Amino acid sequence: MRQLSDDWRELPPNPDPLDDLGYDLAELDFIPTSTSGGAEVLVLPTDDDMLREDAFLVVDKASVVDLTDRA
Repeated sequence: MRQLSDDWRELPPNPDPLDDLGYDLAELDFIPTSTSGGAEVLVLPTDDDMLREDAFLVVDKASVVDLTDRA
């Protein structure tokens, strides 16, 4: 019997987020906060229904990275 923990070995080196990993990507808005002088960013989903489900983050500005720049 194969263990679930070994499934990652069969993934391609650059897996597709949806097809290979099952991730459902969400559109996000990034809003610099005025109270911290822009050092923190409020991350909100663009879909209002997700926002009603408390889907938001407050992160350090240095933590926000455009993944297209990392490819």
